[in-house]
Amino acid sequence: MEIKKLQELFEKEFTSFKELLQLQDKEIKQNGETTKATADSIVKAGKVIEDLQTEMKAAQDKVEKDSADQAKRLEEVEKKLGRIDYPDPGGEEVKSPGEMFTESDAYKNMVANNQYTSGPMKVKDLFSFEKKALVTSAITGGNLAQALRVPEIIMPPMRVLRIRDLLSVRGITTNAIEYVEETGFTNEAAPVAEGVAKPESAIAFKLLSESVKTIAHWIPVARTVLADVAQMRAYIDTRLIYGLKLTEEAQILYGNGVSPNLAGIMVNANIQNYSWSSGVVGDTKLDCIRRAMTLARVAEYPVTGIVLNPNDWEDIELLKGSDEHYIWIVVTEGGVPRVFRVPVVDTTAIVSGEALIGAYQLGAMLWDREDSNIRVAEQHEDFFIKNQVLILAEERLALTTFRPQGFVKINFDSAPTGS
Repeated sequence: MEIKKLQELFEKEFTSFKELLQLQDKEIKQNGETTKATADSIVKAGKVIEDLQTEMKAAQDKVEKDSADQAKRLEEVEKKLGRIDYPDPGGEEVKSPGEMFTESDAYKNMVANNQYTSGPMKVKDLFSFEKKALVTSAITGGNLAQALRVPEIIMPPMRVLRIRDLLSVRGITTNAIEYVEETGFTNEAAPVAEGVAKPESAIAFKLLSESVKTIAHWIPVARTVLADVAQMRAYIDTRLIYGLKLTEEAQILYGNGVSPNLAGIMVNANIQNYSWSSGVVGDTKLDCIRRAMTLARVAEYPVTGIVLNPNDWEDIELLKGSDEHYIWIVVTEGGVPRVFRVPVVDTTAIVSGEALIGAYQLGAMLWDREDSNIRVAEQHEDFFIKNQVLILAEERLALTTFRPQGFVKINFDSAPTGS
């Protein structure tokens, strides 16, 4: 099959492969796992792409070999015809001394005057020939066979961003959020006899506020890249937005609250804490999570999510019973990332050895003042005269933790020893 047709088929199969990966990601987000049919299709598509790459490599090698053979045959023919083996300056065709003479004024004047002698035509030496523009491709190594261009930019793996999905998210048009928090409640409700004064209860409140913060970054890019390569522009935009979201997740968990940082949930002084070492002898990390869930439930908050580092999630999935069978998962089938009826988000955004459980939608809210966006400008230093532009990505948002007691920070310090 011709290389061009192979390339077209490769692009078609690669597009289908990407669509399967997007479907798999969607299934994992919705159901916690992918279907067997999708997984099988991805494996099959990967095999087809691999076979096509092998076939294209073989076809390209054949073209290069045929090109080399043809050049060798032409060289042998020229030697048999007794032609001078002129040097090839830069792979371009050159004029021979005879061609140079018949095109010279000396030869043209001789013919015009019906003479048999001509004026002199200077030739410095046999190796100083005029270069002539190429009419056909020179038969030199690599000129006839085009390199295969993979129709994608190969990027590093991207983290699946899911912490935002656990929270309630609302849009705002102001630059600050004010809210009233209940700080104390004294309940004196009691049965009251006829004619007796009714008891008085008390509620204390505090006015709190949280300002909108900005997350942003930019990169310099040659203007010609954006003008000539649409794919490059789309790639850069995607990577910049991804960078914002990575920082956003880190801020939601660990932002120290000092402007311009968000007030992250993990460092909130009022959330509950639970350490693995404070449990019962024999407790595993799974037991630790369940006991932390009880703290939130006793505080009357229903746990809606568990955020774990992949290393800690691995320890939980590999737990075995006394019969050496896995407790949490059937290896051949996988399992929904959920423990004790609560969804699990495993992400490197949280530090290994820590976890956060809580009533995410009830306990905190993310406020979008300005969605993630991309802007391009050349008004920066000497970018205008250097033909460069800057691409800026930014978002403006705020995070409020309404109910800190609805969250429990877990510290997997060490297994309890009872001492």
